Amino acid sequence: MTGTPTAPPVLVDYDTTGYPMLPATPPVPRVLRPAGGGGSPGPRRARLSVRSVAAAVAVLLVAAVAVRCSGIGPTESPESLVRALFAALTAHDGQRVDSLGWCERSPLCSTPGLTTGYQAPENVTILSSTALGRDQHQVKVRYTVGGTSAEESVGLTRHRSGMLGHRWGISELPGARLTVRAEAFDEVHVAGVTVRPNMTERSTTAAEPGWFAPPGAYTVAVDAAVPFAATTVIVVVAGGVDPPTAVITPTLSPDVQPAIEQQIQDRIVQCGKQQEFHPYPPQWRTFQQTCPFAHDPQSPFTKPPVWTVERLPTIMLRVDDRAVVSVKTTSPGIATVRYQWSLDVLEPRQWTDASKTVEFTVDGRVGVADNAPTWIG
Repeated sequence: MTGTPTAPPVLVDYDTTGYPMLPATPPVPRVLRPAGGGGSPGPRRARLSVRSVAAAVAVLLVAAVAVRCSGIGPTESPESLVRALFAALTAHDGQRVDSLGWCERSPLCSTPGLTTGYQAPENVTILSSTALGRDQHQVKVRYTVGGTSAEESVGLTRHRSGMLGHRWGISELPGARLTVRAEAFDEVHVAGVTVRPNMTERSTTAAEPGWFAPPGAYTVAVDAAVPFAATTVIVVVAGGVDPPTAVITPTLSPDVQPAIEQQIQDRIVQCGKQQEFHPYPPQWRTFQQTCPFAHDPQSPFTKPPVWTVERLPTIMLRVDDRAVVSVKTTSPGIATVRYQWSLDVLEPRQWTDASKTVEFTVDGRVGVADNAPTWIG
C-alpha cells in the first residue's frame, strides 16, 4: 500500500532566503595563567636574547677563523706585481725576478745573474691593463733599453688560496731567449754568470736553445785564450722577440801575427841553408813542417845546390766562425837556386852552371804548443 510521502525532519534552520543557517563558531577557549612571577615572559625573552647574541658571536668567530685560514685579505693587483717585477730588474735582483715568475731555470734569474754586465729597462710605463677572463689578466708595458723603445705584455693568472681566498701571480714573464755561439771557447760570461756556450749542430749549423733572459742589455764576453784575445759583445733583449744568435768570432791577440811571421821566416832560413834541391825542415817526420820551395834539375848528375832567398812572402791570418786560424799568402816569396850539372856519366865530367828563380807561398794553420801560437804548415 502506497502512502503519502512525508518530509524529512529539519536538522537546521533556514533563513528567509532559503539558505540554511549554520551554527555560530564557538569562541577559542582562553588558557588562564596562574598568578605569580613563575610564568612571566620577561626573563624568558631575556634568555632567548642572550642565546642569540652568543650564537652570533660564535658565527663571527668561525667566519674570522675561516678568513684567516683561507687567506682572504689584501692581495697585490696585477699592476703592482708588474711594477715589482721591473723594480727587481732595476735592482739587478735576478732571484727576486725568479720568485715573481717562472724563469725556466735560467741561470740569469739567480742571485749573481744580473749583478754585473746587465742594463735594466728604463722609463717603464704601464700602457693598459686588461682582464682576459675571470682568472687571466694582461698588462702591457713600454720601456727603453739602450735608448730604443719597446713594448711587451706581461701575463698574470689568479690562483685560488684556501676555500675563499685568491692571489695574482705572473704566469708569462717579459723577455726572450738569448743564444750564444763561441766555438773557440769552453766558457762564456753572460752578464754576471759563466756558462757553457750553446752547442751547434754541425749538420744544420743551428744552435741549441738559449737561456731565458728578461728584457735588458747583456754583456757577453770571453776571456783571452791563446791565440785569441778577449772579446765582448752587447746583446739587447726587448719586445719579447728572440735576438739574433750572438756569435763570438774570436779575434787574434796582437802578438800572434808577428810571432807567426817570425816562425815562417825562421823556417825559410833553415830550408835555404840546406844544399838540397828539395830541402826539408828538422821536424819533417812529423808531417807538420815542410819547406816552401824546391827545384828539379835537368840532369841526375849535379853538384850540391845553393839557395838564396831573395824575398820573404807576405802573409795574413784568417779566423773563421769555428775558430780555425789559417795562414794565407798575400804576396809570394822569391828564392834562387844555383848549381852545376853534367851529362857525362864518367869522370872527368864537363860541368855547366845553372840557376833557377822560383816563387813560393806558405799556408797552413795556427795551433798552440806550450801555451804559445805555433805555425803548422
